[in-house]
Amino acid sequence: MPSLALTAGVLGLVGALPTLFLAVIAVALGGLSADAGPDPWTYLLLVAPLVQVLGAAWLLARRSWLLLVLAVVPVAVLAAAIAWAATGTEDAGNPGLPLLLLVVPVLAAVLAATPRVRRWVTARPRRTR
Repeated sequence: MPSLALTAGVLGLVGALPTLFLAVIAVALGGLSADAGPDPWTYLLLVAPLVQVLGAAWLLARRSWLLLVLAVVPVAVLAAAIAWAATGTEDAGNPGLPLLLLVVPVLAAVLAATPRVRRWVTARPRRTR
């Protein structure tokens, strides 16, 4: 296993933790209106980190590098939504801080998209019948 693939897989797993934490907090707090229980849309927030964990697991299992690269898209949408919500309040602080959610997942995606990792994944032995 190339060190770039191992690093990308580990970064993919570690990068999912902050997003997963924010998604679980949003579900636990009930979304935007906690009076009537959790909003149904808050459960969709759990999809972004789960896709990223699945992509990292598939990369480490030598199945696919593309899923980890594409897993950055839902994380980027979630980070943009958090940054947008942060700019709507007075005491939000720096609205650029939620964009730090993207640092590790984007680094994992860049490492997974390197030619060496792609060649390693495509060179895996195929099952024979």
